[in-house]
Formats: sequence, structure tokens, C-alpha cells
Amino acid sequence: MIKNFIKTALRNLWKTKGYSFLNIFGLAVGIAAASLIFLWVENQLNFNDNFANKKDIYIVKSKQTYDGATYVFESTPGPFAQSIAKEIPGIKHAVRISWNSPMLFSVGDNNIFQNGVYADGSIADMLSLAFLEGDRKTAFDQVNNIVLSETAAKKLFGSRPALGKTVKTNNSEPFIITGVIKDLPKNSSYDFQWLIPFKKFEAGQDFLKNWGNNSVQTLVQVEDNANVNQINKQMMDFVKHKTNGEVTFSQNFLYPMERWITYNQFDNSGIEKEGGIKNIRLFTFIAWVVLLIACINFMNLATARSEKRAKEVGMRKVVGASRKSLIMQFLGESLVLAIISSLVAILLIYIFIGPFNSMIGQDLEVNLLAPSHLLFLTTITLACGLFAGSYPAFFLSAFKPLSTIKGAKQKAGSGSLIRKGLVILQYTASVVLIICTIIIYQQIQHNKNRDLGFDKSQVLTTALQGDMAKHLPLIKNQLLATGVVQEVGVSDMSILNINSNTSGFSWDGKDPNASILIGMLRSDEGLIPALDLKLFDGRNFHQNFVGDTTSVIINEAFAKLIKKDGLVAGKTISYGEEKFTIAGVVKNFVYNNVYADPEPMLFLPMNRDNGIMTIRTKAGVDLPDTIQQIEKVIVKNNPGFPFDYKFLDDSFNSKFKAELFVQQLSSVFALMSIIISCLGLFGLAAFATEQRAKEISIRKVLGASVSGLIQMLNREFVILVAISCIIAFPIAWMIMSKWLTNYAHHIDISWTIFIISGLTAITIALLTISSQAFKAAIANPTKTLRDQ
Repeated sequence: MIKNFIKTALRNLWKTKGYSFLNIFGLAVGIAAASLIFLWVENQLNFNDNFANKKDIYIVKSKQTYDGATYVFESTPGPFAQSIAKEIPGIKHAVRISWNSPMLFSVGDNNIFQNGVYADGSIADMLSLAFLEGDRKTAFDQVNNIVLSETAAKKLFGSRPALGKTVKTNNSEPFIITGVIKDLPKNSSYDFQWLIPFKKFEAGQDFLKNWGNNSVQTLVQVEDNANVNQINKQMMDFVKHKTNGEVTFSQNFLYPMERWITYNQFDNSGIEKEGGIKNIRLFTFIAWVVLLIACINFMNLATARSEKRAKEVGMRKVVGASRKSLIMQFLGESLVLAIISSLVAILLIYIFIGPFNSMIGQDLEVNLLAPSHLLFLTTITLACGLFAGSYPAFFLSAFKPLSTIKGAKQKAGSGSLIRKGLVILQYTASVVLIICTIIIYQQIQHNKNRDLGFDKSQVLTTALQGDMAKHLPLIKNQLLATGVVQEVGVSDMSILNINSNTSGFSWDGKDPNASILIGMLRSDEGLIPALDLKLFDGRNFHQNFVGDTTSVIINEAFAKLIKKDGLVAGKTISYGEEKFTIAGVVKNFVYNNVYADPEPMLFLPMNRDNGIMTIRTKAGVDLPDTIQQIEKVIVKNNPGFPFDYKFLDDSFNSKFKAELFVQQLSSVFALMSIIISCLGLFGLAAFATEQRAKEISIRKVLGASVSGLIQMLNREFVILVAISCIIAFPIAWMIMSKWLTNYAHHIDISWTIFIISGLTAITIALLTISSQAFKAAIANPTKTLRDQ
């Protein structure tokens, strides 16, 4: 019996090769697309699962309120970790960890930059780091010990053992390698390539002893079954009690690793809000929509072709076939189609998993033997097969044999209405995805192209390393002398990420009860022209800060807090006992949050040996040659350090990483959904023209033109697509209106978007169905009528 089902199914597949291909391919694409999305969703939900203690690991957050707005940071005072470990019950480990930073490693002539952190030794136990070489218990005993990742060790030593070897950092200080750890996966919050004992970092750093200076991260592992709420109660005002009430701006609490990826965002009241979980839900929804579209398409095509087999059903019944056997036959054939589709889908998944990984920046793996993956494929295959085969099986098996053999048409009942409804549903979903993709793209472009307050083009940045700070005047002069460099400036951090701030500034007229957070950036006189920042009032720093040791430059947002018109050059502001004169005011520029209005900030004179050099090149220069000339100057004055640089516009674009990810994935799957939907329209058009073949032939015999017949056949489908667009517009508007409220600067949704999307959808539909209409319209009417 089963053998006969399979043989019949394969025979019918071969008999209608074109339709079989469309049917199998459409469902395969849908299954493959949904599978890829679900692999990503699984990857996100399993983020940090490589850490065995994940459920007990927390990061300490700092909640601070300024001028009515509450901010949540991940920085804590230097003494915080050690103190809470001793004084708060339930804490197993408290680890100080520095911010991720690059460092140059040298072994002989091999020089590489690697990112890593300084951390307390108990981080190895907390994060369950797998040591391939060395012992985790002793790896952090000495301040000049270093632990490398497997990748970093291979870059430095190849296949040779690294344990016990010496590596030089920043061409100066040697470290002894006391451990090599297994690389952490990409779906991990940490990607450090080196770990150095925190004691090395804190040596000579007095600010790390200050309870009022939030400068490091603190990771906490609690004891099994610890009462986290009780720990948080003791931690909330811990800093306040340690400073006898002097430091009151910070309240601390534990935030679980299990929510770092899915949430970990806070509103201006300090209340947690959704983070990555929004994208997880969005793409889970898209996956189900694409899969539903594919299933609907599969059913429509299967139904359209199956009704041509009415005479076959009649003959089978005449020779004794029961209705039950016919139902089993049609369901079996449908399942064979679904199984073949699933096999093709698996092949597509393996083909596209590489490009998909490149798009999302992960290392997803296809593990068909995983129970969840097997269950998904099996469920989808059975559901699609039974769903698509159910209508033809129960409808066709009920035909009266004599009527079908004589060629009488069978009433389809509600079948036609159902198919049309399903086409409207799948095309509506496709149009919604198209509209959402367009709006997301426009929002990203809106924020990229808004007035930033500075010019990011023709600008590259490089870190101040080695002895560069000592030779800055010489390096600047030599760069300008190349003829390809227009301006050179230095600062202690990137202009895009000003992560130093304080509420300690005051001025005449300030409300004594007001607490206003002010961002701080240290720079020289070259930074403002290098970024083409515009002066609103006053002047820039003097060269070499002559007479400017107590001068500052503030932005317009800060200036208007002091005086409504912002003209405050020459006025004085205070920080404790220190007095600063405002030399100038620059117009507002975008930094940190590219979607928000610029917050108050100021420039202080540069007084550090590390930071960033910002170089603006002249317009029209040959870029490769320019970079070579810049590299030549910097390497000459800082030998032993490779020239490493970034373009400022690339750094700026990376701020849109999350939105670009959403846009790219939604674009891909919107395209897939529209392709699958068009296959459904194609199938329905083919079915409709075949059903009306006699009518078309008679109309043609009576003088109907080809264009008139095409218009007649297309009219019904244009109406279906138009209905889909009408339904899709308000759905897309509601979805995107809510999404856009997350951004302070956002586009207004224009009706133009809907009109363009609707016309595009209708055009695609017309192109899809017109081929079938044209084929039917030019067919020989006498041949058609003779065959009826």
C-alpha cells in the first residue's frame, strides 16, 4: 500500500514537473528561512550558557539621578568589590574587572594587538574558564602573570606551547604566560583575549581607592540559594554608608546575567525595559509568518493541481477504490511532497548557513540530531503535508464517479473562497514586512544624515601609544608637512563615546538642589578644527594651552543651562574649590546616543599620555597614499608599534549595528516572503485560467481581444492584492509607530511609503499572474473547446 502511494506520488510529481518544482521549492524556502531564524533565536536565548554558573552571576549596576532623570550605569568604585565580599552574606565571589582595552603583544618580530581586561583571579572560577595550559588556581598569583586565549596564543606562538613563555606588552613590560584558556563562544558577553591580575592595574592608581569615583565593573557570584533581594537591600546604600553620607548619588543593585541580552535597558526613571528580547520576538514572529506563507502557498498549489485529477478519482471509484483509500492516497502524496521539501530545505540551510553567520556575526551550527531540531523539522513536515493534502483528499474523494467520468464540473463549495482568503493573508503579511523594512531603512538614514554638529568625513583616528604623547608637537608638524593632512587633534577618548561625567560643576544662578550630569572630554586645541566643530561663542584653546590651564570649552546645551542665550564666554564655573573660565562655546554635536539630543558636556585641557589622535585629511587626496604617508610619520616617531587606525564614519555607522541588523534580516525575509507569495499567486492564476479555459475560448471565438482577456483574468487578482495592501497598511502603521517612539529623533511615517509599497506589490503581482493570463489568452480556442 505504502509502496503504491509513493510510486503514484512520484509519477504525478514527474508528470507535472513545473508545478512540482514550484510547490517543493516554495515550501523548502519557507522551512529553510524559518529554520535559520529559529537557529538565531536559539542562539540568543542560549547566550552565556557556556558559563556553568550563569544563574548565580550578576553585574553590579549603579542607579544615579540627575536633574529628574535616572541613569543606570555598570561602573562602581574601586574598593566596592572587596568590601561587599567581606561584609554582605551570600556573596561567593566579587570580581573587579576593567573595561575592555587593546594592548600590543610582541614575541620576537611578531606584533599583534589584542583586546582584554584586568581582573581579579577569582574570575576563572566564576566564569568556569577552561584552561588548556596552566592551572587556574595559580595563574593570577603574581602581578606580572598573564592568561591568554587559545587564539591569541596561536597568533603569538603558533602550535608551540605558550605556558611559561614571556610576552612583551606595548614594547615595554614583560609578562609571564601562566595559562591558556579555551576561546569563549561568540554568543558570550565576554571576548577577552588576555587577562592580567587586577593588582597590576590598580598599582599607583589612587582613583581606585576613591568611593566617589565609579571606574571599574564589579561581577558577583552569589552562593547557592542566596537571597538576592536581601543582598540588594544591603547593597543599595552601601557606598553612602562607607562614606558617612558624603556620596549619595549612587545606589547599587545586582543585575542577573540571565537578563543581560534579553533586557538590560532602562528608561529615564531607572525602570528596566525590554532590550534584545524585542528583536527575538520580532524575528520569531517573522519566522512563523514566513512559514505560514510557505504552507499556504503549498496548499494552494497542491489544491489547484489536484482538482485536475477528478477523472482519475472517478475511474478509481468505478474499479472499486474506497473513499478511505483515496483519502490515504492524496494525504500520502502530499506527505511525500512535504518530505522532499524538507530535504531540500536542509540542503538550503547548509548552503546558506555560512552567509547567514557572516550577516549576524555568529557561529551558528546545524545540528540535525539535536532533539529540538528534529522535532521542529518533523512537526513542520507532517503539519504541512497533512494541512496541504487535507482539502484535496476529502474534497476529491467525495466526487461521484459517473459525473467525473462524463466531465461534469464539481462544485468547489467554499474551496475557492478559502484559497483567495489564504492568498490575501499571505500577501498581506508580505506587504507588512516590505513597509516595515522601508521605514526601518528610512529611520536609520534619517539619523545617519541628520546634522551631527561635526564633519565625520575625511577623518581617521588612531590610539596614542608608546611615546607618541611625548612627541606630539613633532608628529603634528610632520603630519601637516605631508601636504595631505589638514588638521590634527588629540583627546582622551573618542568624540563619539564620552563616557566620563560628573555632577560636581556649579555656576552662578544654579539651583543649589539641582544635580546635573555633565560629560567631560580632555582635548587639545587641534580637536575642534579636526572635527570641524563650530564655535557658538568665544574661542578655541590656545596652542599648547598658553594661558589656558584653567580654561574650558563647553557645548551649547551646557551654556544654555548657565544663560538662556548661551553667550557665556568669559564666565566662571566651579568644581569644588577649583575655578574654570569658559573660553568658548561650541555648537551642539551628537555623541554617545545618536538618537537623542546632545547632553551638556565640556572640554578640559588634555593632560594625559594616552588617548586618541584625530586626523582630518585634505579633500580630494588619494586615500591609500595618504594613509601610507600618515603611517610613515607615526611609525618613525613611535617605532615598534604597528599603525592601527579607524575611519570616524565607520565608527559612527557602528552605532547603528542593532538597527542595521534588524533592517538586513527583515529585508531578506521580506524578499523571501514576497517570492513565496508570488508562487502562490502563480498557482492560483494557473488554476483559475484552467478552470475558465472554455469561457476564455468562447470569448475569443466571439471576438475578444488578447489584451481584453488578460485584463479580465488579472482583474480578480489585482483586487485580491489591493485588499491585501489595504489590510496591510494600518497593521504596518501600528507596528512601526510603536517602534519609532523608541527614538527621540525619528521620521514621520509618510503616506508615500504606503503608496509606493502598494504600487510595488500590485506590480509584482501583475508580473506574476500576467504570464498565465497571456498564455491562456493566446491559446488556440478550437483546440481548447475540442478538449473540453
